[in-house]
This record gives sequence, C-alpha cells and structure tokens, in this order.
Amino acid sequence: MTNGYTADFMTKRLEDNDLPLVEAPKTQLPRARYRFGDGSTVTIHGISPMLILGAQSEAGKPEPPVRAVKMAGGGVQHVPRRDDEPVLTPEEIEALANPERREAEEEYARYRADLATWHAERSARMARLVFLIGVEDSPPPEVAALWKQLGFGGEMDIKFAWLASKLPDDQAMQHFFDTVTSLTIATEEGLERAEAMFQSGVSGGAGSAVGAAEQAQRTPGAAQPEETQARAASAGDSAEPAAG
Repeated sequence: MTNGYTADFMTKRLEDNDLPLVEAPKTQLPRARYRFGDGSTVTIHGISPMLILGAQSEAGKPEPPVRAVKMAGGGVQHVPRRDDEPVLTPEEIEALANPERREAEEEYARYRADLATWHAERSARMARLVFLIGVEDSPPPEVAALWKQLGFGGEMDIKFAWLASKLPDDQAMQHFFDTVTSLTIATEEGLERAEAMFQSGVSGGAGSAVGAAEQAQRTPGAAQPEETQARAASAGDSAEPAAG
C-alpha cells in the first residue's frame, strides 16, 4: 500500500525516465605515480578545478571590527581594523583605564581568534582535498592500525596523517602539491593561493583547527609582549586607538 506522496514520487520518476538524455563529455584527469622521500609510492591524479575553488571559498570569514578615526575636516570615519595589529593579552586589556578602549581591544582579540580558527579550517580543507581526493591509495592495514593506536580514529584522518608524515618540511610539501596540481587545470593565481593554504593545513596537522584559537593571541604579525607593552604605553588609554 502506498500513500499519495509515494505515488506522486514514483510517477515523477517514470516521467523523468522519458526525458531526453544528455551525455556529459568523456574526460579523465591525468594520473601518475609519486615516490616520497622514504621510498614509498602512491598513485595520484588531478583534482577538479571547481573543488579547488570550493576549498578556497571565503564563506564564513569573520568581519573585522571597525575603529572611529577623526578626519582633518572634523568628521569621523569608521575603518576596519587591520589583521596585523598587535593583540593585547587579557592582562594588558584589563589594565586599560578607558572602558571604551578596553571593550574595543576585547572585540579585536575575539576577532583575531575567530580569524585564526577560520584560516586553520580553510587550510586544513585544502590539505585534505589534495590528500584524500588527489591520492588514490590508502595506508597498508598494519600502518593504519598504528595510526589508530595513536588516536586517529576515522579512515580519512588516518589517511591524512599517513600522507602528512611523509612530507617532513616545506620543500617536500611544496613539491607534492605542485605535482598533484600539475595534473589539474586551474589558474596560476588559484594554484598559488591553494599552495599557501595546503602548506598551512599540512603544517598544522590533521587537527590544525583545534588549537587555532589558542594561538590567536600571538599570530604572525602580532607584537611580542615587550612590543605590545611599549605600544600600549605610547598609545595611552584614549577611547579611539590610533590607526595602525
């Protein structure tokens, strides 16, 4: 016995079968064998350019907070804060006497933490794309068992860790990435962006996004403690921090 929904669905399927069939062009991405520095080899193949573009998506990227800047003519302009400004520690923020500036620095610290997490997740996505889609092979059962003992539970996590362990430095990672993407048709600009994301994702490991927020207080470009204290002292406790 079928209800009305099932009957309508089956009718639609029968009607769909009568539609003209359009065949997609036959394409096959190039394949090759790749030998790692440890002597082991895997089969690699090209990746769809649309997948690379998807991995590079900036969807969900946090919006920077804005600061009010007094103009020479007397007006006020609100400009986004840069991503390379010093991030004050909680202690340094707490020491600020001006409550408006303290609130602004707390908001900026949260933004930088969220931004670091977003970058780590996007980088890991690119690295996973190259490893999990661009490499056909999986680790041997005995190797997979070892990685499972080390805490990598899922099949994809084990494959990622197995391949990442074969790329000990930036040079090895770049060569592997260049080789896989050389089998893919994509724009030069897109490949450059993807390469940077791939290296960042592999360097961070399979769980690179986990510790991103913890590292956000001292991201590249942020001042060291001595530099931060000096800048905080020179800036004073004004409600409107100087534009960096």
